[in-house]
Amino acid sequence: MLTRCVRCGREARLVDGRLCLECYLEVEGLGRFPKRIDITVCSRCGAYRFEGRWYPPPIDAVDIEDVIREVLKLTLSAAFKPNQEVESYRVESVEYVRDQYHGDHALATVVARLRSSGEEAKLEYRVRVDVKKQLCPQCFKKAGGAIEAILQVRGEGGKLTEEQREAVEALLARLSPSLREYIVDVVEQREGFDLILVDQGAAKAIASKIRSVLGAKVVESWKLVGRRSDGRPKKRLTLSVRLPFFTKGTIVEFNGKLYHVEGIKAGFVYIRMVGSRRVHRLTVEDAWKLLRRPRFEEEKRVLVAAETPSSIHLQALEGSYEYLELPRRSVSFDPGVVQQGREVLLVRHNGRYYVLPLLGERP
Repeated sequence: MLTRCVRCGREARLVDGRLCLECYLEVEGLGRFPKRIDITVCSRCGAYRFEGRWYPPPIDAVDIEDVIREVLKLTLSAAFKPNQEVESYRVESVEYVRDQYHGDHALATVVARLRSSGEEAKLEYRVRVDVKKQLCPQCFKKAGGAIEAILQVRGEGGKLTEEQREAVEALLARLSPSLREYIVDVVEQREGFDLILVDQGAAKAIASKIRSVLGAKVVESWKLVGRRSDGRPKKRLTLSVRLPFFTKGTIVEFNGKLYHVEGIKAGFVYIRMVGSRRVHRLTVEDAWKLLRRPRFEEEKRVLVAAETPSSIHLQALEGSYEYLELPRRSVSFDPGVVQQGREVLLVRHNGRYYVLPLLGERP
């Protein structure tokens, strides 16, 4: 039975009672893939990791690119979530595209049979791909490898926050292949990550990278695990990598005053005092020693009611809803923060008032 499509107006057999096949594919598609697919392939033999287990390389694979395509086809087939109008589907083909500017991605062609008409439809999807190369357990053993280093990533209080986990994962994803290949396993712990490596130099390089980009504190320790053939002691390196409480945008206390963390780069932490344009540079080690979580004597959400050359008028939005008139000389704030009608945060620290943007806002 032919009915008019509510989108294009053509008479056709409708897929969902509203749209013809062409419009349905444009609007709804056949389903969805995850935004990104991560796959792990052995850099030596082509074995691949799928759902936590290692499998031998595909029989027809000639090189690592063939392995990646076959693994992507398998992974994408398992990850596809079809629409309710799809009765059955298959990932017909996968093309792996390496793009240094926009990121590697897969072009996956999905063929599906629709419930309403029984006809087949075909649609191409683009999915971001992150290929991790590391030694599989068999190659690890054949190489005579032994665990040389363990890199433990944790938060300052012993546990990573979700934001810190994402930052670490993003950093690990950007590591060069020459460093990644020494990571034989990444063990997720409740407190953070344990990276298992077969090279101590690579472990130190990765720890240094985390220190440089995220401001981590790195502590080395050694454990005697045996003797070499010449009688020399064989030691395993453990690197404790702790991420700080601060990151870009955090308000910290420095020398008794409030500062913004402007950024962390190349092993330095850049901070700027609230109300000032001058930026101070601290090494990561000094930042760990000198920056503190501020403790406020008062903290309340307020509305900027008015501003005069001599004072700032604020209306509290909680508690007693008091009206405050503060002399400008007793308040510190960045340009653009104090604007009539804007909601801001008023805090008192070491006897001085500060007007700060609400969490997540910038001046």
